[in-house]
Amino acid sequence: MKQRGLTQAEFDAYGTVSIAGIQSRRLDMLYGSYRTVFKLEGSDGGACAGFFWYHDDSSEIDIELVTVGTSFVNNTVSFTSHPSLSADGQPIPNATVLKSLSDSHFQPEVFREYRFDSHPDLGVQYFVDGRLVHVNRRNVPTDGMGGSLQFKLWADGNRWWSGRPSTTDVFLSIKSIVAYFNTSSPDLEWVEACEAAGGPSEETICFVA
Repeated sequence: MKQRGLTQAEFDAYGTVSIAGIQSRRLDMLYGSYRTVFKLEGSDGGACAGFFWYHDDSSEIDIELVTVGTSFVNNTVSFTSHPSLSADGQPIPNATVLKSLSDSHFQPEVFREYRFDSHPDLGVQYFVDGRLVHVNRRNVPTDGMGGSLQFKLWADGNRWWSGRPSTTDVFLSIKSIVAYFNTSSPDLEWVEACEAAGGPSEETICFVA
């Protein structure tokens, strides 16, 4: 994935930034373990790389890297469960945590595994290279709130996030994406097979206690 560098002339003319994104076809992904291996490189200015599960703006789980630049949160990786702000705009305790990309455990120019596990009782656990870095037991998606898995590389000039867009091309190289998840949709084949076997009941193999 590539974010094209924005020249000074384009910046002065309020030019657009060419960005990139991918999204799962499925919109019914729920609790699970979502994992990716990627690296981010080439920036000279702002870029944000995000790997996240999304239902809506009030139900989102994300890992986002913001490169060195003019942003107030530049040179960080954030682990967030939305909403992260209350109705009056105040931060919700433990909804997000930021780590410095200068830390040797989080430097983005090498391939690393980023992972978040979502569970109705255990909350959301965030990992980098298999190392647990944050746990949030609030704002966990509930049954029926299926969502999609997304990757985005972008910048919009917002000083509260991406900052001024990079003047050079930024590359997000993805080695793998793996998702083990429950679904908010019924498995119609399973339901039909269960009914054909005489279930659900304690005498059929499709019964789940």
